[in-house]
Amino acid sequence: MRISLVCALAVSLVAMLVSVVLCRSAGAAPTAGAKPATLDIYVVDTEGGKSMVIVSPEGESMLVDAGYPTADNRDTNRIIAAAQAVGIKQFDVVLVTHYDADHAGNIPNLCAKISGKVYFDHGELLATAKDPDRSSFYPNYLKFVADKKRVSVKPGDTIPLKGVQITVVTAGGEAITKPLPGAGQPNPFAAGVTPGPIDTDDNAGSIGLYYQFGKFRMLDLADLLQMVECKLMSPNNMVGTVDLFMVSHHGLAKSNSKMLVHAIQPKAAIMNDGGRKGGEVAVLDILKTSPGFQDLWECHYAVAAGDKNAPENFIANPKDPCEGKMIKVSAQLDGTFTVTNMRNDFSKTYKP
Repeated sequence: MRISLVCALAVSLVAMLVSVVLCRSAGAAPTAGAKPATLDIYVVDTEGGKSMVIVSPEGESMLVDAGYPTADNRDTNRIIAAAQAVGIKQFDVVLVTHYDADHAGNIPNLCAKISGKVYFDHGELLATAKDPDRSSFYPNYLKFVADKKRVSVKPGDTIPLKGVQITVVTAGGEAITKPLPGAGQPNPFAAGVTPGPIDTDDNAGSIGLYYQFGKFRMLDLADLLQMVECKLMSPNNMVGTVDLFMVSHHGLAKSNSKMLVHAIQPKAAIMNDGGRKGGEVAVLDILKTSPGFQDLWECHYAVAAGDKNAPENFIANPKDPCEGKMIKVSAQLDGTFTVTNMRNDFSKTYKP
């Protein structure tokens, strides 16, 4: 009896151990709240404005700009839908790149519905930003964040989003003076380049961000003008090369100089243009001739660009009326990243 009982207990114990081993080796379903393996970026269509929803591998979230304020809450509804689809109830970080209507104008409306824990911006409105149709949104923003946690950044600062290194490379019209790790070499594309003119918007004040997730690198300079691009890229390239470039200023030629684009050598680029805003042919030509460049992805078919546009599979909204479809990026630690057109689920993966 005792021997039989001992044998039975031994068999039971072995069975339990085997079960545990098999479950682990078979890759049992992850438990609730398990950390995602990728950095996910959703480029929301704001029809020539800017908004991105970012989810870090640690599960923290970040909103970059909020598009236009409109009577029908078009951009608000699109951003909320993107946030809800990934389970965001509050943003850990809200970052306002600059104070123009198509970037900051909708922050009070959107963040009254999905708030942020902390709000980042570049500080005071540029003294040269005198366009009343643009700068009038700055007081509204100040009023909104008056009772909230607000941080104004300068070049060289970092944005706290767990699992991702995010460095401020431009802000308030200035650029980093110390190169990023591995960068700082002379820029051969800067020879003979002179700074372009400043405009009457707050574009030159744009916060430019360099994202690092493992071996994946992304550069997003918002609406940065060539004048500040020169500070960042001439005579030395302070950034180095990147995998993905968020095309500046909706694809306008007052930004996106050859000096910048050819020096950073992106594999792919995403352009948050509108059907009749941005997407200028000169910029498309600079992108397509950049060393190692493979593909341009567009939020919209740019009417003025005609056959210079990307193939239709690479365009989230190829026709009017616009459907408000997004472009998604999923990046892995080894530098691999996949871009997906949310309109048709067409995707392409880029290897390191």
